[in-house]
Amino acid sequence: MRDLLAARLARRPHAPVGIFPTPMQRMARLSQRLGRPVFFKREDLAGIAIAGSKIRILQHTAGDALDRGADLFVAGGYVQSNHPAQVAAVGCALGVPTELVLDTSKGYEMQGNLLLESLMGIKVHVVREGSYEAIREACQRLVGRLGRRGRRARLLTLTPEIHALSALAYAEGFLELAAQLEAAGIRDADIFVGSGGPTYAGLLLGARAYGGRLRVHGAAPHGLGAGARERVLAAVRAALALLDLELPVGSGDVSLLGRGEGVYGFTYPAAIKAIRKVAAAEGVLLDPVYTGNAMAEMLRWAETHRGDTPLVFLHTGGVTALFAYDRELIGLRRPRGVPARRISRIGGRNSHHPAAARPGVAGS
Repeated sequence: MRDLLAARLARRPHAPVGIFPTPMQRMARLSQRLGRPVFFKREDLAGIAIAGSKIRILQHTAGDALDRGADLFVAGGYVQSNHPAQVAAVGCALGVPTELVLDTSKGYEMQGNLLLESLMGIKVHVVREGSYEAIREACQRLVGRLGRRGRRARLLTLTPEIHALSALAYAEGFLELAAQLEAAGIRDADIFVGSGGPTYAGLLLGARAYGGRLRVHGAAPHGLGAGARERVLAAVRAALALLDLELPVGSGDVSLLGRGEGVYGFTYPAAIKAIRKVAAAEGVLLDPVYTGNAMAEMLRWAETHRGDTPLVFLHTGGVTALFAYDRELIGLRRPRGVPARRISRIGGRNSHHPAAARPGVAGS
C-alpha cells in the first residue's frame, strides 16, 4: 500500500516551493535527559518566510489552485496565524498576488506574522469576526468580490477541500519521514505532532499505509480539542477519496494526547515551560500555540511510557508568533507611565480597531 500511496500522491499537482526533504535532526541533550533517542523532523526549515508545515501543504493547495487556473490567492485567519503568512510568502515566490483576511479579535500589533506580511507588501483586510467559520465566510465574500472584478481567486485556507489537500501533503510527509527513519535504522518509534486536524490526519493516513511500528500521536492546541477525533477521520476519508484509495482507518487508530481545552490563540504554563526547556537544551525555538503545547504533551507521554524506543517530534514551525507573546512568555509588565506598545493585547481589554492606525492595512 505504501508504494501505491506514493504513486497516487506523485500524480497530484505540486507547486514548486520549499526545500524538501526537510532534515531529521537528533537532539543530543534532550535524548540524554529523557534517556531515549529524540529526533526532530524540521518542518520549520522548509525554506520560505521562516517557514513551517504549511509550506509542504502549499505544495498541494497552491499546486491545485494553479492547476485550476488561479491568478490570485486568498487566505484568512487570526492576526498571528501562520497559515496566511505562509500563503502570502508562497504567493510571492510563485509571482501570484495574495490578499489576506485577518481577524483582530484576539489581539493586534505590527509584530510576528503581521510584520512579515507587511514586509512582503501583502494587502490585508481587517475583520473582527471571532470564529474560524465567520473568517471563512469573510474570505469567501472577498473571493466573490474579486471574481466580479474578473480575477480567478482561490481560497487556500479554512475549507474542507483545503483540509483534504493538507492531509495529502502530510501523507506524503510521513513517507519522507519514514524513509529517513529507515535510513537511520529506526523501524519502531513514536511520532508526535501539534495537530488535531488535517496535518495529523495525513500522518495517520501515511502510517496506516506504510505499516510497521511507527505510531503517530496528535496534540490539538488549546481550544481545538472538541471534535478533534471526528475532524481527523473526516480529513482522512476526504484525502483517500481524492486519491481513489481504500484504507481502513477508524476511531481506534487515532491517538490524541491532552484534551485541547482552553482558549485558542492563548498560551499556557505547560507550553511555556516546554518552550523554555527545549530552547535551553537545544537552541531550538518552539511556538506558543502549537509546537509548545505538543512538546508539553510529548514530555508528559514520555513520563508514563518508559522505554528506549525513539521519540520523533514534528516541528511544524510558527516561531514568528513568539515575538507577539513576549509578555506571556517571560512575564513582562509595563512600567507605570510608559505607553503600551500594543494596540490590542492578546486577551486584553483594549478592543480599539486598528485599521486606521497602521499603514498598509486595508479594511474590508
